[in-house]
Amino acid sequence: MLRLEGLTVGFRADRDVISSIDLSIEAGSTVIITGAAGCGKSTLLAAMSGIIPKLLHPLRMQGAVTLQGTDYRALKPADVFRQVGVVLQAVEDQTWDLTVEDLVAFPLENRGVPQAEVRTRVAAAVEKMGLVELLGRKVRTLSGGERRRVALASALVWQPALLVLDEPTTGLDPDARRRMIVLLQELRAENLTIVIAEQDLAWFDGLADRVVFLADGKVIADQPWSEAIRNTAAFDTVGIEAPFLAHQSCVPTVPTQEPQRLKVEALTSDLCRADKQPVLRSIHLTVGQGEVVGLIGCNGAGKTTLMRALLGLQTSSRGTIAIDGEPCRDWSIAQRARRIGYVPQNLRRMFFQLSVLDEIVFSLSGGQSGAKQVEQHKAAALDLLGRVGLTAKSAESPFSLSNREQLLLAIACVEATEPSLIILDEPLIARDKQWRGELMAFFARCRQAGRGVLLVSHDLPLIDMAADRVLILASGEIEFDGATPSAWTSQAFVRLGWPSPLNHPQSTEPRHALA
Repeated sequence: MLRLEGLTVGFRADRDVISSIDLSIEAGSTVIITGAAGCGKSTLLAAMSGIIPKLLHPLRMQGAVTLQGTDYRALKPADVFRQVGVVLQAVEDQTWDLTVEDLVAFPLENRGVPQAEVRTRVAAAVEKMGLVELLGRKVRTLSGGERRRVALASALVWQPALLVLDEPTTGLDPDARRRMIVLLQELRAENLTIVIAEQDLAWFDGLADRVVFLADGKVIADQPWSEAIRNTAAFDTVGIEAPFLAHQSCVPTVPTQEPQRLKVEALTSDLCRADKQPVLRSIHLTVGQGEVVGLIGCNGAGKTTLMRALLGLQTSSRGTIAIDGEPCRDWSIAQRARRIGYVPQNLRRMFFQLSVLDEIVFSLSGGQSGAKQVEQHKAAALDLLGRVGLTAKSAESPFSLSNREQLLLAIACVEATEPSLIILDEPLIARDKQWRGELMAFFARCRQAGRGVLLVSHDLPLIDMAADRVLILASGEIEFDGATPSAWTSQAFVRLGWPSPLNHPQSTEPRHALA
């Protein structure tokens, strides 16, 4: 079906991203590519899908990639993407401001398919992906899980022979993950060939046939699923946590209670749902000095609206927000930004300077840039970059960094402003050991400095490892507020129907359904 022979790809003269890769993917199989951030997974998938070299042109490419016996280089781009469906990790890059049905139809309309056939194919894809209830809505208004399903429908509308998915479950709540896995199982049953880059392998038990381990751009192991998931040495080598293993829970700290870094009382949003009920209803919460508070809830619970209200981007009909004991209703967005550091899920929205160093200097100088500011703040900027291991990247563009490096840069920029409160929105770190370690070190620095952290995430093992206290938001209300260990046995969590991080797929025995 798909064959890679001696594949080497490099975008810089001094190093290759992937090197001398030989792989064969059999028709109808499902293969997982796994490895730590920056190991070359996305580049490998781009080559497997034909994005390289048809859309991206590396400085160096050697070897061959053949699909059903034909080298990609001999095919026109349109011929490649009729046979290959792709869903990117940054799904926002392929979900424009269109309605659901228009986005699904776009690949067909772009190639001049007759309208009658477009309608037939779109209806079939919408039905298969369970999107009927979303028809007519703009894709930008959907949850992360819903966007991924729409992107998947758009990728499948051509009925491709090969489906390539980059981290398809990252950032989804457990219910959305389950639905995504069910969809992939149905596609596998239809004999579709599927290649997936993923770190959180436990969710794919019963779906995947093989696991390919990637480290430093090279394949270090390629094994059947039943062997791979027991190969702890391979997981250690590539730098990710093995599935079906328990993790270490957080030992809660005792933060200083007064003054609270954040205190919210009776907050009710102006923004309402379709039934005219406020998205947020009488929210009460606190974040103490040196405290890490985890906020969880299903898609649509109101987490984004709450974050926007705290940042001053969403108005409220009643209630108060106080930072360090000071009411901030009349503060401008800029005034709040001086006290609240915010790391968004889409990190690229945070960067706009020419270099990594310039981004840090901009934060240190209070929003100024230029040669004078660089000279004044360079030493402090390099010290901050040294904390997160990015000193060697100081002259590079922020947009040339890996996802992990962009998160570390965002953390350094936020720390540079010395805020009272930091809001961290879904840090997408999956099972990467180094990434988790760096994030835990960041939390330790926040505790030491007395900063409060609001960690918003669907990654329950991360919440269990990092948070001193957990808030559960459901239908616009805080249904649970208590110490992390007690969150997982609370009625509010039981009502979510999610697996506990203490009894998560990572800490249970595999089914080996395909062994």
